Amino acid sequence: MKRILCMTLSLILCFSCFAVFAADETQDLSILLQIDNPQMLVNGVEKEIDFGRGTAPILQNNRTLLPVRAIVEEMGGTVLWDGASQEVTLSLGANEIRLVIDSTTAYLNDTAQTLDVAPTVLNDRTMLPIRFIAESFKFSVDWNETEQMITITKTGNTDVNIEATDDFVLINGGTFQMGSPENEPERDADERLHEVSVDSFYLAKTELTQQDYQAVTGSNPSEFQGAGNPVENVTWYDAIRFCNTKSEVEGLSPCYTISGTTVTWDKSANGYRLPTEAEWEYAARANTDTPFSFGSYVNDEDANCYNAYGYNNNASGQWVNGYLEHTVSTDSYLANGNGLYNMHGNVAEWVWDWYGSYSEEASLNPTGMQAGNYKIARGGGWNDFPKHIRSAYRSAYPADVPLYSIGIRLARNAVDMTGTVTSENHANADGRNKTLIVYFSQTGNTDGFANIIAEMTGADIFRVERKTPYSATGNSVSLYAEALTEYRENAVPDLNAYLEDVGLDINQYDTILLGYCNWWASIPAPIRTFLTHYDFSGKTIIPFCSMGGGRFGQTISAVAKLAPNSTIQKGLAVTYSSYNRDEIATWLAENRIEMVNAQ
Repeated sequence: MKRILCMTLSLILCFSCFAVFAADETQDLSILLQIDNPQMLVNGVEKEIDFGRGTAPILQNNRTLLPVRAIVEEMGGTVLWDGASQEVTLSLGANEIRLVIDSTTAYLNDTAQTLDVAPTVLNDRTMLPIRFIAESFKFSVDWNETEQMITITKTGNTDVNIEATDDFVLINGGTFQMGSPENEPERDADERLHEVSVDSFYLAKTELTQQDYQAVTGSNPSEFQGAGNPVENVTWYDAIRFCNTKSEVEGLSPCYTISGTTVTWDKSANGYRLPTEAEWEYAARANTDTPFSFGSYVNDEDANCYNAYGYNNNASGQWVNGYLEHTVSTDSYLANGNGLYNMHGNVAEWVWDWYGSYSEEASLNPTGMQAGNYKIARGGGWNDFPKHIRSAYRSAYPADVPLYSIGIRLARNAVDMTGTVTSENHANADGRNKTLIVYFSQTGNTDGFANIIAEMTGADIFRVERKTPYSATGNSVSLYAEALTEYRENAVPDLNAYLEDVGLDINQYDTILLGYCNWWASIPAPIRTFLTHYDFSGKTIIPFCSMGGGRFGQTISAVAKLAPNSTIQKGLAVTYSSYNRDEIATWLAENRIEMVNAQ
């Protein structure tokens, strides 16, 4: 992790003292300081950091410590020290920061923030975190270890005029470890831990409500109706179009240009946009490194998710928590350290990036790959397991297929940005030459579903079977425990037979109707084996599943991750064996699957 920069505030008097400096915030400012040098350069002019005292920045306990008063005043701010309460108040424009000695809780405009190092008094000096302070005041901070130089800069007036400030939170930029450590329980391999830096940005306090979506678009596609509930059942393209329309309604510059399935993001535009994946995780973590911003376990009062089996427990398969089975108001549950609600659960939230492997190098403001087949949604939804609402978890979904558990959280620039980023959709579902039905069934529910589809379509059919059957049969706690343990280990068990063993050639089919039972809000391990055994590049996968309440959960994302170059179309989930032939026929027709017997 990068060295955390800190600075010192002189405790000159035992009484409160107050200093004011009137500066023009629209002017460029550059402050350069060097370890052990009592002088600083302010826009190229040499000045003494701590007048008459010769105080210089120092390195101590791997932290860079700087005198603060002159620096804050050069920024145009004020400093107030209360010796009785041991509280420091820094003000600049409309922003106010309050910090207390030995406390990792700071307040930016009365919103609690979590610091990774607590202010402390050392050698009669008060140590404060420079990056947090500078970026809260919309300055940039850079540390050059070779030259042991700290640079604090601001270019012009970088404020974005957000009228509805009550609806947005300023997320101060910084550097963090994105992803999860290898010892985080139930992590996925695509969460490789790596260093990322992001500039400051604004993020909506809540998921976009149905009321606000309908006010702009005139429609409400949500399955769980409620004005204050999050809008869901929207595609990634719906989210992009909403951002543009809302920007135009409010007289702002739209961020996106849409041409077919290609979207170009003008980063200099001042309108509404989706956060990047890095911005989302940085905001969700709120300076934490635990699986969830609220800790290492999910209690029912923490988030709206499928919490029936808990997180990182003994995999007994027994219920330990509850499950609401629907969305709730967007301001439900406690906000995280950044003042953001429902970053975990309720609905997942579309972000800008395509799904793919993280960059191998540390990066600044990453935007992901230029092209892909699946967009990323973050945060998990009401029907996802605790594993899937972790800060590091990444969902992958087709950009043009809506889902009842994915919604929108708006972002806007907080600093000047330049350049454009293009998003190209490589998914293609045009081919419909030959269809194969592949399915796994443990208790018979998916069996019946698959056989009805085969009867209606006349398609070839293949049943996936585990080489070593599960030791337990039927719906039982022991079966659930065995399957849950296998799921948590990302097991790839051998199959009893593969397509080639029964005279079928995967290359002859361009469409796979893939059926399974939804276990643990994901696919059964034998389906994972099937997907890893073959190359699905260029093929269309249409999922169908039997379930007991979680619907598709994260199964679509699991399929997308294992077949990243495929195209997934709209699926159909049924409760256990509640098959409805008319519903199945409608679903097949929507996906342009020919039927020989629709009745």
